[in-house]
Amino acid sequence: MSDTPYGERRNPSPRFLPPDPSVSAPYRLTPGLAVRVGILGIVALAVFGLLFFRLWSLQVLSGERYLKAAQNNQLRTIRVEAPRGPILDAEGRVIVGNTPGTAVKLWVGDMPKKQGRYAMIKRLATVLDVPAGRLAQEVDDRAVDPLTPITVKTAVHDDQVYYLQEHASEFPGVQIQQTYLRDYPYQSLAAQVLGYVGEISPQELKAKERLKADYRMGDKIGKSGVESTFDSYLRGAAGVAQIRVDSLGRPQGPLELRSDAKPGTAVRLTLDIKLQRAAERAIRYGIQLARDNKQYNVGGGAIIALDPRDGAVRAMASYPTYKRSV
Repeated sequence: MSDTPYGERRNPSPRFLPPDPSVSAPYRLTPGLAVRVGILGIVALAVFGLLFFRLWSLQVLSGERYLKAAQNNQLRTIRVEAPRGPILDAEGRVIVGNTPGTAVKLWVGDMPKKQGRYAMIKRLATVLDVPAGRLAQEVDDRAVDPLTPITVKTAVHDDQVYYLQEHASEFPGVQIQQTYLRDYPYQSLAAQVLGYVGEISPQELKAKERLKADYRMGDKIGKSGVESTFDSYLRGAAGVAQIRVDSLGRPQGPLELRSDAKPGTAVRLTLDIKLQRAAERAIRYGIQLARDNKQYNVGGGAIIALDPRDGAVRAMASYPTYKRSV
């Protein structure tokens, strides 16, 4: 047992020393600390005051001026269409070429709101003589991608262009652009072989994306025939241009070219256009001859002419034919 009597207080440990009166507790607010806190508070209030008055000056005093500057300082990037490559026959004669034309495009993002949108669509369809229902459906489908224009019509007549230019304020989002149209010097000759071009559809765009090809909505592609089979060679590479527009999409400056479009490559076929014409005439003559002999069920036919030396196709004709799209 311990010799210390019961209840006697033990001496405190030497680690617990009495407080030093010369050392101030950390939680005490000394006059020096109060002065420093006050100075920091005044500086913070001054900084926030300057920021407040600067924002007030920008938004209230100069707000209208900066708003107008912002509205007139919007850059829009436009893909510059590349001319498709020509298609030649075996002798180098151009059987499909290009000719300059005019296209009317519609930017859905610049159109009026719902209450005036469909009224404008109806007026535009009337001016361009296109189905209003189809155009309205295209506008609705493009709602998820309002920055990609809709090609409303190509090969627009001059009187239609002049009307749209004179009434530009009534058609926000409508732009008139120069484009390239396919030119067929021989009209419908070899139409089934050569095929035709048209604007890429959403389904075709998805198929091209799976192939990692550089296609965008609004691009023209070959839909059938040679135009489709050799589209990757014929289409070329689009260029890029920028134009400054206001908040309503109206141009505020010239079109500035950023990168040139690269024309497509020419494709040369084994067809001989003279033999092709002779073959199509022979089909029509044979059909007419059959009908003259009371064979009224004869309505078409086909001819293929091969070169016996190398098997090259010199003529591939069929009837009836069709008028190709530009």
